[in-house]
Amino acid sequence: MTSELSIKWKRDDYVSIAGIIDENANFSDLTNRKTDILYIDLKDVARINSSGVRKWVNAIEMLKEVELHYINCACSVVDQLSMVPEFIGRKCTVESFDAEYACETCNNTQIFTLVVGYDIEPGLTKYLDGPEKFCQKCKNRLEFNHNPDSYLFFLSKLSKKRKK
Repeated sequence: MTSELSIKWKRDDYVSIAGIIDENANFSDLTNRKTDILYIDLKDVARINSSGVRKWVNAIEMLKEVELHYINCACSVVDQLSMVPEFIGRKCTVESFDAEYACETCNNTQIFTLVVGYDIEPGLTKYLDGPEKFCQKCKNRLEFNHNPDSYLFFLSKLSKKRKK
């Protein structure tokens, strides 16, 4: 993973963002594109600081008429999704996100990409745990390595109208 912010277009409607979102982040390449729908892959976002959150929210506001789809949201992004309501745009859907699990038996940690509407249901008022996962090493049940009520809070704001 890089420390500099990298924005790479895979298609006209699909962009991958990697690195650190901070005070140096420049989203003009995103906001200057003319599109009705945009898929934003956030798998390799290493960190977001408070200045980066502000820059992101401003960029998303400029894209308020665009249908946004966040995919592969890194844990650093999920933290912001739940803490900063404006991090998700008005016409935005979170398609998938990462969650860390830990094995109490062999101390292995694993990150799983969870698909909203398939692995975990959106729109619940409270989340008590993440979906059940098993250790790839010892096959025992893994523990969700986050506080589910806060980490998954953003899901409660998403619509239940999802295809399975």
